[in-house]
Amino acid sequence: MPINVVDLTSATIPYWQLRAKSSVATGIEEAFLTAYEEGSFHYLLIAADRI
Repeated sequence: MPINVVDLTSATIPYWQLRAKSSVATGIEEAFLTAYEEGSFHYLLIAADRI
């Protein structure tokens, strides 16, 4: 059962912006960046208790 959920979506956007301009870019960066910016993807940290 989740005890805490933190939305880290806004914190991931600078990472994808930087990655898109870096030497490790694979071509998927723009798709991820667009999805995060438009709200299609969410990057969540979920803490849960074991049942």
